[in-house]
Order: sequence, then C-alpha cells, then structure tokens
Amino acid sequence: METPFDPVVLNRHVEGLARAHQRLLASLTELTDDMVARASRLPNWTAGHVLAHVEHQGDSMVRLVDAAESGVVGEQYPGGMVALVEAIERDAARSASDHVKGVRRSIYAVEGAFARARDAWYGRGLMVSGVEVPVSDLPLRRWREVEVHSADLGLAQLDLDGPSCWSADYVREDLRVMTMLFVSRTSMGRSHLPDPIARLEPAERLAWLLGRLDVDGVEPARLLG
Repeated sequence: METPFDPVVLNRHVEGLARAHQRLLASLTELTDDMVARASRLPNWTAGHVLAHVEHQGDSMVRLVDAAESGVVGEQYPGGMVALVEAIERDAARSASDHVKGVRRSIYAVEGAFARARDAWYGRGLMVSGVEVPVSDLPLRRWREVEVHSADLGLAQLDLDGPSCWSADYVREDLRVMTMLFVSRTSMGRSHLPDPIARLEPAERLAWLLGRLDVDGVEPARLLG
C-alpha cells in the first residue's frame, strides 16, 4: 500500500537539505588533520568519528531510497548498529582530505538518489532502530543529521560548534516535528513542552528535544536513541 505524503513539505525539506549540504562542504574546505583528531562534542568521538558517521548515514539514505524504488523495504544499515560502529571506527582516523572527499561523495549520492526517486516516495524504509518510516520522511531525517552533526564537530573556527550554528529554516521545521513527537509520547493531558523548555529560544528548545542541551530540573526528552 502506498504511503501518502505532502509534496510541498517534501520539496521544502529537500531544498533545505541541499542548502545544509553546501554549507557543510563550504565549511570543510578549511578542515585540517589536526581538527579531525580533536575531541568532538559527543562522548568518546573525535571530529573524524562524526564526519565518518555523516558519510555513512548518507549512504544509508541511498540504500533506503533505492530499495523503495524497487518496491521493497530496505534496511538502513545491513549488519545493524554493530556494522555501523565498525565502519565509523575504521574510517575515523582518515586524513582531512579523505574525510572531505568521502562526505562530498555521500552528499552527491544522497541528492542523486532523491533526484531520481519516483515511486520510492510512496514506500517505506527500516531504520537501524527497528522503526519503519515513510521514505518521504528521509529528507528531513538527513537534514537533521547534517545540521546536528555539523554542530557536534565542535570546530568553532569552522563555525561548526553547537546549536547556535543550526540554520533558522532547519530549526523551524524540526522543532515542529520533534515537539509533536514529544507530546505524543508524554502522559495524557500534556499538550505542550515543559514550561522551562517552552521559555527557551527555538534552537535551545530543539537542542533539548534532540538531547543536545541539559536543563536544570527537567528530565531529558529521550526521543532519539
């Protein structure tokens, strides 16, 4: 059975993702080997680990779209999380030049997959978490990965450090989606974010929802895992 989607929203997400891709590539022109080896904002990961993940996540989008185009539900990562972690560890220590080449290759592959998709948009894909999602959700999911992990790099000199680096367009789109997800998973009767979170700026609200900001007195959202 075909999964319906809003083409206007899909177009907006594809366009926003393309801008995020180009911002990341532009920032990475100044990447050095020293930066690759630095600790990122994520525990136990260097900037190289983050870049390797961005590359492999892009490849996973291509797999899901191509599978859906052929009429089947594809797996995001064959071999599951174990295989993904092994691939990231294998590639994390590459040179800056090799990381940039890999990220660029995967970016062009993702955009190519979205450009050639026809029937795929009505299909579904199996995420590594075990959740099956509409393929039409993938552009926003990829946009989230690019914006959030770009900021996870912790490279302030490249303007890739923290939620303040996220684009306003991305924050507006994903804040709506993640707020709806949060409300859907909370106890009956709650129809909004906790008051301390609601008082934050939009990027900070989204950062809390995505596990990128701790707020005193408020339990983590734990929406992604």
